[in-house]
Amino acid sequence: MRQSPLSIAILSVSSLKIAKAFYGDLIGMDVCIRQSLGGHAFESHWALPEGSEAEAMLFSVEDSKVGRILAIEFDAKDRKTIPQDGDRTYRGLWNLNFYVDDILMATKTLKAKGYTFWSEPVGYEVSAAAGQPVEVLFDGPDGLAINLVELTGDASTVIGRLRKEVEEEGRTRNGFTPVATTSHSIVDYDKALSFYQHVLGLSVMIDDVLDKPETNQFLDRPVGAKTRATFMTSSHPFGKIVLSHPLNYEVPNKVDLAEAPNIGYLAQSFLVPDLEAALQISEGIGAELYSMPVDITLPGVGLRTAAIVRNPGSGALMELIEEDPA
Repeated sequence: MRQSPLSIAILSVSSLKIAKAFYGDLIGMDVCIRQSLGGHAFESHWALPEGSEAEAMLFSVEDSKVGRILAIEFDAKDRKTIPQDGDRTYRGLWNLNFYVDDILMATKTLKAKGYTFWSEPVGYEVSAAAGQPVEVLFDGPDGLAINLVELTGDASTVIGRLRKEVEEEGRTRNGFTPVATTSHSIVDYDKALSFYQHVLGLSVMIDDVLDKPETNQFLDRPVGAKTRATFMTSSHPFGKIVLSHPLNYEVPNKVDLAEAPNIGYLAQSFLVPDLEAALQISEGIGAELYSMPVDITLPGVGLRTAAIVRNPGSGALMELIEEDPA
């Protein structure tokens, strides 16, 4: 089955200027397009009232089609912000993850710019087979959780082998990767797993329970918290999805709030070879259709047929775009 890694993380932002200052100037991604959005197809796609408009900016690393970020500033009043002060993990789409070669230097640079970190960088062992990363999280623009990861170890571990693959890929001018991984906190594990496996062709890379004190420290989770973390991947080292399943603690449910024009992480976007087939499979595993297929001009993608469904494991929005057959 054709694999569809994360092509674009779609963010509704309070300000494109702020988004550019962070994802463009600090992270160092390229602004590859800026586009005005409006019209019937746009309104239908995002379930917006007639007359709705927005400005969008697409961030990428060189010409990569994986791990991009689309920032959309909707022209609307009374927009609510999905993450609130003090929020950590919450149900739905809640973080973006970038690999860095020197996490201490990256942390120092971002702290100097005024960003609030949840902890100091923490090294920990996921498992003997998976290996040892060093991680840290902080509050990015609009309160979105940003996760930095330094991969360590040799080829005897999954993370060590991944480090070798990442070394062959491009970086931003400031030393960050494209979006390497993004976390999706779920309610129904089996249904979420089925969507990523059967609709998108992703496979399980790591499946472990995170319960070590070091892990809960940098994730700012309760003492003794147990979280099943399943890394879904393609043959590409970026654009991975982590299914985050709290096993013994509760987190807020933000899925109903994560709709346009509210501010936060709105949707994951994937390119699929056959949209009709992808929607049939989605329906078969219980994914609710959020917006009907429509021909729409999408930033950085062009005129394509696209639809949005709700992931059956959480209700989070998944944008499916039919690839250009050429």
